Amino acid sequence: MPDYADLTLPTLLNHHDPLVNGAGDFVLPDYNGCGLSSIPATVSTLLGGPLLQTPSLAPQISGQLGQPYQNVVLILVDALGYDHFLRLMAQGYAEFWREHLPQAGLFTLSSVCPSTTATALTTLWTGTEPSTHGYIGYEMWLKEYSMTINSILHCATSFIGDNGGLQRAGFIPEQFLGISTIGELFSKTGIESHAFLPYTIGNSGLSRMHMQQTNLHGYVAESDLWADLRDLLSLRSRNPRFLYVYWATLDTLIHRYGPDDMRIAAHFADFSRTLAENFLSGLEQSAYESTLLLLTADHGAVATPPDEYYNLNAHPELNQMLRMLPTCESRLPFLFLKPGTEAAVREYFAQAWPGEFTLITGEEAIAAQLFGRSPENPVLTDRVGDLVALPHNNAYLWWPNHANMMQGRHGGLSRLEMLIPLYALPLSELRH
Repeated sequence: MPDYADLTLPTLLNHHDPLVNGAGDFVLPDYNGCGLSSIPATVSTLLGGPLLQTPSLAPQISGQLGQPYQNVVLILVDALGYDHFLRLMAQGYAEFWREHLPQAGLFTLSSVCPSTTATALTTLWTGTEPSTHGYIGYEMWLKEYSMTINSILHCATSFIGDNGGLQRAGFIPEQFLGISTIGELFSKTGIESHAFLPYTIGNSGLSRMHMQQTNLHGYVAESDLWADLRDLLSLRSRNPRFLYVYWATLDTLIHRYGPDDMRIAAHFADFSRTLAENFLSGLEQSAYESTLLLLTADHGAVATPPDEYYNLNAHPELNQMLRMLPTCESRLPFLFLKPGTEAAVREYFAQAWPGEFTLITGEEAIAAQLFGRSPENPVLTDRVGDLVALPHNNAYLWWPNHANMMQGRHGGLSRLEMLIPLYALPLSELRH
């Protein structure tokens, strides 16, 4: 199968909304079959599972994926943007994926908004849009707990490292979303769900929130990850199986060094080589017959070197107009304003960072369906805040009380953050 990017890319690039100035450099999330939110429903269809709330991938994509499968292996590489993936293949750092492109399909999808891990993975593991599950941002204001939390670590942002702090306040990860996970939905139709995660996060609050009725497999490095996945897939099963692999290291490296650093390319080359050598090369022949291998990402990333110009701590006048520190992501700040300050805040942004941010109200962000098409979760308005700052180019805001060291970020609406790959390879194409 060739590169099918042209089937969806024009749709994604031409999706504009006057409320968010989408005719500029923004790529808006797609919730109609050309985005990450449609992957769970498609996986369910391929495995003979239930209908989910989100639509399946558009026919021009799903029609290329083949017949129903016994096994669907979904590898999610954190922060592997579509353009970045193309560049890695062109430069020789993704040989496995480039070599098998003639037998595969490569499609362009959008991430969700905000383009951040906690939101994207919650969509993936519930089969719902952010407007339904309400889990929007790396940092999130929870009115019901009167605190801003880190949505990955499940702690108050003022107590980073106290991973159990939120639970001690009464937060129960398994009950917080109030909706079923795909593991629960799949189990009702006899589909096994397996998740391969770094052993350090297998029992985290976020994993417990997402992966109910899912078999968890913790790994230390590529070696045991691919061996464990190979061994499981080689075991015959009467039940269809969803096998999910989460790989976080690329995102960690991008935050530290930026997306264009050679360390990122070298790492992805190693990741791809070990997948081919330690997973696919030792797989039982029977496992090739009815297995679909999918590669995707939660979001991409953009180079954003540390710059005091974007440090909110250097703008006390602006801080005085905010009720609290911003939330969400440095590339998509949610602003909570003191009464009567909206005009002054807009003027301050125009003077301090001319042309670098588009400011829209929280209501406009919801109305523009940045978070989804579905009827909104009642908590959404509280969590989005009064204004949303949409950064252009490499702009961002930094507000934490520690040093700004990141060279790469995500969360915003740029092409590099929003476009993700979907690489689909039926393993029957690799039979010896």
